[in-house]
Amino acid sequence: MTTSSNQTTSSSTRWNKQLAKVYQRRWLIWIVAVLSHSIGLFHRAAMGPMADRIMEDFNITAVAFGSLGAIYFYVYAAMQIPSGTLADTLGPRKTITAGLLFTTVGTIVMGLAPTFNVLYFGRILVSFGASVAWLSALKIIMNWFRSSEVATVTGLSGAINNTGQLLAATPLALLIIAIGWRMSFVSAAGLSLTVALLNWFILKDDPTKAGLPSIAEAEGSASVATTDSQEGSLSVRERLLRVTGNKRIWPLFMICMGTYGAYCAFFLNWFIIYLMQTYEIARDYAATFALVSAAGSIIGTASLGFISDRIRSRRIPIRFATGTSLACFLVMAFWNGGSPPLQAHWFLALVIGFGIGAMSLSFATVRDVARPEVRGMAGGIVNTGAFIGAAAVQPLFGWLLDKGWLGEVLNGVRHYPVEAFQQGIFLCCGLMALGFFGALLMKEPLHRAD
Repeated sequence: MTTSSNQTTSSSTRWNKQLAKVYQRRWLIWIVAVLSHSIGLFHRAAMGPMADRIMEDFNITAVAFGSLGAIYFYVYAAMQIPSGTLADTLGPRKTITAGLLFTTVGTIVMGLAPTFNVLYFGRILVSFGASVAWLSALKIIMNWFRSSEVATVTGLSGAINNTGQLLAATPLALLIIAIGWRMSFVSAAGLSLTVALLNWFILKDDPTKAGLPSIAEAEGSASVATTDSQEGSLSVRERLLRVTGNKRIWPLFMICMGTYGAYCAFFLNWFIIYLMQTYEIARDYAATFALVSAAGSIIGTASLGFISDRIRSRRIPIRFATGTSLACFLVMAFWNGGSPPLQAHWFLALVIGFGIGAMSLSFATVRDVARPEVRGMAGGIVNTGAFIGAAAVQPLFGWLLDKGWLGEVLNGVRHYPVEAFQQGIFLCCGLMALGFFGALLMKEPLHRAD
C-alpha cells in the first residue's frame, strides 16, 4: 500500500510540474505570436500619416489612394479561409513565419517603388503576408489557454496588436518628417524580419509539440484524441460546410464587418487628412488624434475581454461597444455639418477606438460556438467580414471625396471640403449600423456548439 501510494504521489507531482511548465511557457509563446500580428496592424494604419506625400509623389487621386488602402483588405479578406485552414493544418509556427517573410519583402518593395504600380504590388505582398498572422495567433491562444481564459487573453492580444497601430500614428508621422516615407518603410522591413526569426525559434503550435500535456488534458477533457484525429482528417470542403452551416457564426461576421470596416475606412485611411484639411492643423498634431483612437482600441480590446469572462456574457459587452461606436459616428457626421469642435475629436476617437473591442470579443466567441477541429476556419470566416467591410468602403470613401472636390489644390495635394468628408462619414455610419444589428441578432453562447 505504501509503495502504491508513493507511486501515485510521485506521478501526481510529475503531472503538476508538467502543467506548471505549460502555464509558464505559454506566455512567452503567446506574446511572440501576437507581436507578429502587430506588424500587420502597423501596415493597415501606415497609409494615413503619409497619404498626402504618396498622392503628391505619384500624382494620384483620392480614389487611387483609396484603392491602395483597400487592396490590403481585399487580399486579407480573400486569404481568411485559406489562413484558417493553414492554421488548422500546417500549424501557426510555419504559417506566421512564412507570412512575415512575405511582409518583409513587400515592405522593401514599397519603400523602393519607382512607380505607383510597383507600390501597389508591394502593398499586395505586405497584405498577403500579414493576412495569416491573426488566425494562427488565435490558434495559439486556443491551444495554450483554458476556455475560461480565452476572452481575456484574446482581449489582451488585441491590446498588444494595436501597439502596431500606435506606432503608425504619431511615431510614424515623426519618422516620415525625419527620414521620409520611403526610408520609414525600409526601417519597418527590418522589424518584420526580426519578429519572423523570433517566431521560428520560439513558437510551439501546442503544448504537445513541447513535450507537455495539452490544454485539453489539463482541463480534463476526454475527447483529446478524437479531436486531434478529426483535425487532421477533415477536408477543406467538410470544414467549410461545418462552419457555414453554423448559424451562430453569421452575427459575428456582421459585427466584424460593421465595426472594423467603418473604423478602417475612416480612422486608418482618411482621419488624419480630414483633420489636417478641415481644421488646418499640422500632420504630427493630427496624428495624435489617431494615437488616441489606437489607445482606445487597446483599452477596449483588453477590458471588454476581461469583463466578458467575469460577467460570463459575450453579448452584453459587444452590444455596448457597437452601440456607443455607432452613436459617436453619428455625432461626428451630424454635428456642425461634419466638423465638430476639434477638441470633441479626442473623445470621439477614444470611444470609437474602444468599440474595436467588439471585434476582438467576437473572435473569443468563436471558441464558444465552433468545434475545435474547425475553429481556425470559423475564425477566418468571421475575420473575412471585417476586411470585406473595410475593402468595400475605402474606395467608395475616396470616390465621394473626389466627387465633392471643388478643384482646390494646396502644395500639390487636392484639398477636399468638409461636405465631401461628411458624405464619407455617413457611409461609415451605415456600416457601423450593420455591426450593431449583428450584435442585436447575436445569441448568448453559453456552451460550445455541437
